[in-house]
Amino acid sequence: MQLQLTKIPSAVRKLNIPATVEISEQIIPEEGAVLIAEALSDAGKNNLLEFTSGRIGFLVEGDVLPVVLGKRRALREYSGDIPKHVAVGDLLYYLCESGVVGEIRGLNEQWGAPMQVKILGSLVENGRQVNIKDVALPHHTTLEQSAPIIGVVGTCMNIGKTTAICKIIKHFKARGLQVAGVKLSGVASTQDLDKIEDAGASPVIGFMDAGLPSTCGNPQQVIEAAISVLNEANKSNPDLIIAEFGDGILGEYNVGHILKSAEIQQHISSFIVGAGDLVGAWGAQEIMHQYGVPVTLITGPAVNNDTGVQFVETHFGYPPKAISMPCQRHCI
Repeated sequence: MQLQLTKIPSAVRKLNIPATVEISEQIIPEEGAVLIAEALSDAGKNNLLEFTSGRIGFLVEGDVLPVVLGKRRALREYSGDIPKHVAVGDLLYYLCESGVVGEIRGLNEQWGAPMQVKILGSLVENGRQVNIKDVALPHHTTLEQSAPIIGVVGTCMNIGKTTAICKIIKHFKARGLQVAGVKLSGVASTQDLDKIEDAGASPVIGFMDAGLPSTCGNPQQVIEAAISVLNEANKSNPDLIIAEFGDGILGEYNVGHILKSAEIQQHISSFIVGAGDLVGAWGAQEIMHQYGVPVTLITGPAVNNDTGVQFVETHFGYPPKAISMPCQRHCI
């Protein structure tokens, strides 16, 4: 059966899906599977939609669009899983504006209720169910050579990681260096990558390009996706790579597994941590030490004024140049 799509979200941007698609009633509920769904009531629902262009718009009741089965484990927004069984007519939830859907595991009432979608079938091509892994980067398990990697992670989401990354990119671009930007963990979205590209990084690649709707799945697959992304970024022979880790150091996005990977760790030249407060800054330093990755610089709300800066300099052992304060002073 054929259906006409009304909107296409960013999670399927690499597939070049046409406006009219072939669907099947046979559905395999696996990570990355592309299904076709109809948006249900948008009244009072969180109905943001990230288009393939990166523009943020809205879903409205009756929209027909491709969606991707995936997991999410956001502390401040939604948590969801891939259902064990999915059939035509089933109701799932829009877990992320990029088009990731699943069954709800947890809600944050302050964020609002997620939008429901009704599954119409699976997207098929040549009789086979389509998966975003079909257009994934070449698979790698080793990272033998790499430009120096500057990693940026936070104690939680929305802590200023991307802002710090953009400042770093501008700093090195102004000195004539080629900077590649990658995002190695989180849930599928183009927003951070678009900002990194706007700041001057090239190429800009994310774990989504390795076929993952999020990094909440199998840790080994997540590590290998990160290695594949870094191998791809190195093809342009950059002078350095800025690597953003979505979410926080702790959590279910496998940040710790990526950081402890010997293949990746051997190429890390420095590491920046965004912290919301002094307890977070201290804890981040301790955890990163356990991972074997020394913290080079602290940024974020914890050091947004002289009180935080002086405390960190005095009690954490960082010299003044290892403290970053947005809009006041910063060090690369």
